[in-house]
Amino acid sequence: MKKVLLLLSLVFLLSADTAPKCYTVTKVSSQVEAPEMKKERVVFGIKQMTEEILSEKYDICEDGTPVEVEVLSVEAPSTNTSFGPFSKTKKITIVKLRLIIGKEEYWGQGDANVTVQSTFLDLNDDNIPFNKTAFSGAVKKALVEAVGEM
Repeated sequence: MKKVLLLLSLVFLLSADTAPKCYTVTKVSSQVEAPEMKKERVVFGIKQMTEEILSEKYDICEDGTPVEVEVLSVEAPSTNTSFGPFSKTKKITIVKLRLIIGKEEYWGQGDANVTVQSTFLDLNDDNIPFNKTAFSGAVKKALVEAVGEM
């Protein structure tokens, strides 16, 4: 009987140490100034995406380990190819971010493409306007990469 009680208490103690971690997203900041985006909406959207991606692997709770998200850069280089009356412009949105959990840092980078094809038409200034869908797709890929490192 003593052995059974000892074994049960040992199993209980071991299972208590392997309980899943609980996180809460406390802060989202951006070092990027982009006139095309409202900073408040971007920050709110990134917080929601971070909680969603974290919740796939870990628990989310109000008093959990604080998680900070910092958007380090947003780049959007574009390439243009023309052949006679045919034109193709491709813009890649690249987002680099960092998750800070305690003293640990996890880095992520994501990208998303937008392509425009035209015939006998010119784009204004050979530029594709900023695409919110491409931005959110790039942010999601970067978050998945960063959370995958945890």
